[in-house]
Amino acid sequence: MSTVTDILARIDAKIYSIIDDPDSIADYKLGQKSVSRSQILQRLTTLRETYQKLAESEPYEDIRHIASDYGDFGEDLSELIGDQT
Repeated sequence: MSTVTDILARIDAKIYSIIDDPDSIADYKLGQKSVSRSQILQRLTTLRETYQKLAESEPYEDIRHIASDYGDFGEDLSELIGDQT
């Protein structure tokens, strides 16, 4: 299962591909059938906003390495390397 950040990255990639090739979202009509491909960008933007709100509400810490250590007198010298605090 993809995480919220993975989904956001995929949405961003799709948005960037549309920005690079705006002709791919042109609206057109053939006979009585019409295709509104320009709505793709609007829907992706709405979807991104929704997942961004989820990402902001999800608790997250970036801890890549834990260095546990105790001093000579038993004091805790542990570090959470990669944590902002």
